[in-house]
Amino acid sequence: MKRLWQEILAEWAPLHAEPRFIPEDIRSEFTAFTRIPLLNEHRPMFYAILNDPDTGIRLPNRLNQSEGISHIALSTIREQLRNAAVRCVITFDQSKHRELGLSLKSQRNAKLQWLQRQRLSAFYYVSHAPFLFAFSEPARMDVALGLIRRAGVPDNRIEEQE
Repeated sequence: MKRLWQEILAEWAPLHAEPRFIPEDIRSEFTAFTRIPLLNEHRPMFYAILNDPDTGIRLPNRLNQSEGISHIALSTIREQLRNAAVRCVITFDQSKHRELGLSLKSQRNAKLQWLQRQRLSAFYYVSHAPFLFAFSEPARMDVALGLIRRAGVPDNRIEEQE
């Protein structure tokens, strides 16, 4: 999927991987396989960021908001989007909080709601490998959704906030 996102966004917002989530010993293989370069100081005028934590995004409003190679907090995604050159932040998110009564869909919706309260736009690509797409403005989300749909991604894989 990562390579697909790279291909879909290439003209509009070339995808660059956040290096802290890519172990040093596999970085060259990661870039060769996905065609996604690592984010560095030489950046295009406009670009997108791929966060690829092992597990995913922390559930908002919980005590544990620690980050590392396995998790990222929504506040970090918000900070990445403060850079006007960043058109989109895509984050792998297979995390699931084991709280009773909180389905995976409810957890994704809680993350989308948190981002909306921060005046950000977002949606999920839902599959065995789900990704959160976040944007600093609705127009950018509309462009990305158009590109994704024109590439043939089925509408039933796109999940917006309820």
